[in-house]
Amino acid sequence: MIKKILTLKNVGLFRHGCPNGAVDLHQTTAIYSDNGRGKSTFAAVLRACHMLDTTRLTARRTIDVVDAPEVKLLLENGAQLKYEGGAWNGTSPDIAVFDSEFVERNVYSGFSVRPEQKQALLSFALGETTIQLKKQVEELSRDIQEQTKKRSEAEKLLSGLASPLSLQQFIDLKPIDDAKDQIDELQKRIDATKNEQQLNARSDPTAVELVQFDLPAIFDVLARQLVDIEKTAEATVNAHLVKHDGVGLEDWISQGQAFVKTPNCPFCGQSVSDLELIAAYRSHFNTAYKNLKQEVAALEMKIASSLADTLTDSAVSTAATNAARIESWKDKLEIDPPRFEEDAIREALSGARNPLIALAKQKLSAPLESVGTQADVEAAEQHISVANQVLTDYNAEIVIIALNITDFKKRLATENISNLETEINRLKASIRRQQPDAAQACVNYQSATNEKDRLTKEKRQKREQIDTLMQDTLTQYQTSINSILTKFGAKFSIDKLSAGYQGRGGRPQTKYGLKVRNQEVKLGSGSDFSSGHSFSTTLSESDKRTLALAFFIARLEADSALDSKLIVLDDPVSSMDRNRRNQTIRRIALLATNCKQLIILSHDAYFIRELRDLLLKPNPTPIIPKVLGITRVENDYSAFCDCDLDEICESDYYRHHRMIAEYVEGNSSENIRDIAKAIRPLLEGYFHRRFPGHIPRNQMFGKIIADHIASATKEPLSHLLQHVTELREINEYTSQFHHDTNQDADSVNVVDDELLQFALRSLDMIYKNG
Repeated sequence: MIKKILTLKNVGLFRHGCPNGAVDLHQTTAIYSDNGRGKSTFAAVLRACHMLDTTRLTARRTIDVVDAPEVKLLLENGAQLKYEGGAWNGTSPDIAVFDSEFVERNVYSGFSVRPEQKQALLSFALGETTIQLKKQVEELSRDIQEQTKKRSEAEKLLSGLASPLSLQQFIDLKPIDDAKDQIDELQKRIDATKNEQQLNARSDPTAVELVQFDLPAIFDVLARQLVDIEKTAEATVNAHLVKHDGVGLEDWISQGQAFVKTPNCPFCGQSVSDLELIAAYRSHFNTAYKNLKQEVAALEMKIASSLADTLTDSAVSTAATNAARIESWKDKLEIDPPRFEEDAIREALSGARNPLIALAKQKLSAPLESVGTQADVEAAEQHISVANQVLTDYNAEIVIIALNITDFKKRLATENISNLETEINRLKASIRRQQPDAAQACVNYQSATNEKDRLTKEKRQKREQIDTLMQDTLTQYQTSINSILTKFGAKFSIDKLSAGYQGRGGRPQTKYGLKVRNQEVKLGSGSDFSSGHSFSTTLSESDKRTLALAFFIARLEADSALDSKLIVLDDPVSSMDRNRRNQTIRRIALLATNCKQLIILSHDAYFIRELRDLLLKPNPTPIIPKVLGITRVENDYSAFCDCDLDEICESDYYRHHRMIAEYVEGNSSENIRDIAKAIRPLLEGYFHRRFPGHIPRNQMFGKIIADHIASATKEPLSHLLQHVTELREINEYTSQFHHDTNQDADSVNVVDDELLQFALRSLDMIYKNG
C-alpha cells in the first residue's frame, strides 16, 4: 500500500506534482481531473513502480525541462520506494493497472486483436504461477535456440570434414592409431584388385629338396663279409697279395680271373691246370665276391654324388629364385625372403661326405672286412640331419610366404573396390576427426545436442503443466468474464476461450471468439474491417472497453492474493452508457472492499461521486475514500490538490442556492455581483422543479411570472397568485444585473444591504411556499 506521494517531479506535466508537501493516499483514493492533466501519466508511474521499470519514466520526462524524473513514495511499512538518478531503490508493491496500455497490450488496438495481445492476455489471465512457468518456457525456448545456434555452428564446420560420412557417423568415429598404415594397405589392395590378372601370373616361391641319402644301405655294404670263401684259399691269396704289395692288386687279380679260359696262362702261356695258387684264386674270387667288390667299388661314387656340393648349389639356386619371386610381391605384401644358410649346408654335407668316402676307400681295399663303427653311423646321421634341418626351416618360411601369396590371390577374386574405398574414406575421416578443431567441434556439437535435448524435455514437461493449468483456469475465466459482461448488460459474450501455441518458439497465447446474438464472430484482423463480421465490425468502442474491463476484473476477482494487491483504474467507465456505468461502479466498490488499496483516476466527477457515495454505505462497513484532484498550475503544469466533489458536481440550481445561502449567513467568498446575478436563475430553477410539466423548461423568470403565474386559473399554479407582486419586485431587482434585460448590467452598482434583503426574500419564497 502507498501511504503518501512524497515527490513527483519532472514526469509529464508534473514539474512539481506535490507543491504543498506530501500527498496522502487512503485505502481507497479517487483522483479527479480534466483530460490532459496527468491521470494517465500517474497510472504509468505506478505501473513503472510495480515493474521497477526505468524506461517508462525516462520516456515521460517533462518535455521542456532537462531535469531527470524523480519519484518518492512512502509505503505502509514506513519504507520508501524511490526513483532517483535513473534507478529504482526499494521494494515494489504488487500493483495491477487498468488503463489504455493494458487494453493496448492485452486486449485490442484499434480494429484488431494481434497475436502479441493474445499472448499478453494469456499471461494476465493465468496468474503468477502459470506466468512463472510461461517465463520458464520462454527462457527454455531461448536457451534451446542458443543451443541450436551452437550446434549449427559446430555442424557447419563438421559438415566439410565428415563427407562422405553422415555427421553422426563422423562424430562417433573412434581414434585409430594406425589409420594411415591401414589406408596404405587398403590402397595396395585396390591397386592389386585392379591388376588381378597380372598378379595371378606371378610365380610363387617353392621349397628346396631335402638331402635324400640311404645311410643304412651304405653302412650295410661297408659291414658286409663273405663267409663261404675257404680260409686256406684266402690265406694263400692274402699271402700272395702281401708278397706283391700294390694298390688295387686284389681287384686286378679278380678281374684277371675272367680271362683264364684255357689251361694256359694268358700272360706267359704256361700251363696252370694244377697250380695251387690258381685254385685259391678261383675259390677266393667267386660270384658273391664279385658282387661285393662291385658294390664296394660303387660306394665312393655313390657317396660323393649323393652328398656332393652340387646339392647345395641347386638349393642355393632355388633360394635365389625364391628371393626374386618374393621381392616381386613386396609391393603388395609385407614379406621378406628367408635367409638361406648355404655355409651351414655345405659344412654339414662335407662333414658327412668326407668320412663316408674314407670308409668306402677302406672297404674297397679290404672288401671282405667289415668297415665302420656305430660312431661313424651316428656322426654321418648328425651331419645329414643338420643339413636337412636347415633346409626344413627354410622351407617352413617359404610355405608361410607361399600361403600368404595364395591367400592374397584368393582375396583378389573376392575384393570389392567400392567397399575398400568406403573403408579408406572412413579411415581418412577418422584422421580428420582427431584434428583439434574437429575434435572440439564434435564436443561442442554433442554438448549442444545433449543440452538441447535436455532443455526440450524440460520445456515439454513445463508446457504440459501449463496446459493443465490453462485448461482449468481459462474455463473458469471464461465463465467469470461472461458473468461480468451479462451484469454490464453487454449483448455479446466470449466463446471457446482456450490456449494454443504460436510460432517456432511455441509461445502460448489465448484463443477465443465472440458470440453476438447467438452467432459466432471471429476476432479477425484489421484487414477484416471491410470484409465481414469480426471484432472490428461487430463491437462498438464501448463494447471493446467493456470487454477489456471484464478481462481485468475477472482476473482480479480470481486472484487469491487480491487482498495484498494495489489496483489502479484509469478512466474505467469511459464510453460506457448509464447501465454499464452503474454496474461498473458496483464492481469497483466490491474490489475496493477486497483489495489492499484502490486508486481510481477519472475525468468524470459524477462517476467518482457516485462511487464515493456507494462506498460510504455500510455494506457491511463503510469505506471513506480520499478524493484528490489534479489541477493546472503555473506554466500550465499539473499538481495534486484537494478536491470538493460536491461543489464540482452540483447543478446550477444547487450552486446558486449555495451561493445565496452562504451570503445570507455571512460565509460567502463569492463576488457580490455574482450573488446578485444568482437570484433570478435560482428562482427559475425552483419553479421548474416545483411545477414540472406546467412551466416550460428554460423559460426565464419574467416570462414565468407573466405567462403562467399571473394568469393562472387553476391549480397548482393558482396557489402562486398571492405572490405575484413579490415575485415581480424580485424580478425587477435582479433583471438589472443580466445583459438580456439590461445592456449596462456590468455597471450597475450592487448595494450590499439591498442585496441582502432580496436574497432573504428569495429564500423565503422557496422555503415558505414548499
